[in-house]
Amino acid sequence: MSTLFGVPYMGSKTKIAIDILRQLPKGNRFVDLFGGGFAMSHAAFLSGRYNRILYNDFNPLIVNLVKGGLNGNYNYGIFQPRFVTRDEFYEKKEQDGYIKYIWSFGCSGHEYLFGKDIEDLKHLAHDFVVFGRWDNRLEQFAPRIKQDVKSSNIHERRMQFCGSIRRTAKRFDLQQLERLERLQQLERLERLQQDGKQLERLERLQQLEQLNRLEQRAIDLTNMSYLDYEYQDGDVVYLDPPYEGTAEYSGGFNHKEFYDWAFSRDYPIWFSSYRNISDNRFKMVYAIKLTSSYGAGNNAVNYECLYTNK
Repeated sequence: MSTLFGVPYMGSKTKIAIDILRQLPKGNRFVDLFGGGFAMSHAAFLSGRYNRILYNDFNPLIVNLVKGGLNGNYNYGIFQPRFVTRDEFYEKKEQDGYIKYIWSFGCSGHEYLFGKDIEDLKHLAHDFVVFGRWDNRLEQFAPRIKQDVKSSNIHERRMQFCGSIRRTAKRFDLQQLERLERLQQLERLERLQQDGKQLERLERLQQLEQLNRLEQRAIDLTNMSYLDYEYQDGDVVYLDPPYEGTAEYSGGFNHKEFYDWAFSRDYPIWFSSYRNISDNRFKMVYAIKLTSSYGAGNNAVNYECLYTNK
């Protein structure tokens, strides 16, 4: 299983962070100007190729979420990850990065994590996994794990719960129930099983505290525009700006301004984007084929690329 870097965040480079770093030189400081979910900064820190890390993002909510993880704010010893309801999500998501990104579908910050038809059941499962609170309505999904729940930690309960859900789903699949009822039940089981993965998001926040303990002053966090960055000797500058043609940032990011800025630097910079960007002044130094299952029809194929101005 590959290492997951940073916190859950839409567009995270966690799966290819190591591949990207292999294309970059060593240096004194790794500068991550569109840091997002901290994946590239996290991987760069652990690589040992840089003495310092500068993580920056223009979005204060994600910066504060990363900062909270590094400071240990989400440690199980002091933080109880209570269930965030749909109403609370929409009420508070623009003020709280934890709610916006950990409790949103696809970590996008837009839509609530769970559908209305499954939210109540997810709430029961969450309270069992996190707090050991058993509700008899869970009996049909997890019949074997009610006992001794308080003797195990959250991680053990999550694994135990998911295992029980998988076994129950398999048993339902083998029984000759009425077809429609069986399919509906299996769908609920599969979606309920995802509750364990929700806790993995919190565990990734917690791992940042361990990172910060390694070297208290090696990581600097800023909340500014990339235009305000000032180069220092030994900086290795990487940027992961919004990609051209993505609906998420349509009309909200000036790509021409970015390309002009990047090309005018008198020091090397590297940035990620898709293939066939509109500005041909940059050299592509790396590309990897990606397949996305989002959207209707066949899986969409694109190429994640790394460009440089030198």
